Amino acid sequence: ADTVGAVARDRRGRFAVASSSGGAVPMLLGRVGDTPLPGCGFWAGPHGAVAPTGVGEEIVRRCSAARLYDRLAAGCSAAEAVAGSVAEYPPEISYGVIAVSASGHAVGSNRTMAHAIAMP
Repeated sequence: ADTVGAVARDRRGRFAVASSSGGAVPMLLGRVGDTPLPGCGFWAGPHGAVAPTGVGEEIVRRCSAARLYDRLAAGCSAAEAVAGSVAEYPPEISYGVIAVSASGHAVGSNRTMAHAIAMP
């Protein structure tokens, strides 16, 4: 019942993101979480790709993916952008994120979360 996200950069420098949510139980009928919402649960553009996970309502309130992407677009490294995004969340609200940019990749969270990084 967790989110799975992936970010990538191809040989031509183009970025992509994909995510899937297992959902959460119990939730209200008709609830839409953060995962399918652009700028909240995912974002990719010419500066990088971002995939967050955690408490969906909090991710939506903060538009976390778009805000982190904006940091990349402003020139922050992936590590700086991820650290800034994680810092927006208090410890009691579970949050994690992965990001890739032209200058590198980063993973961050305020809780222990499973993650993997593949390199060429």
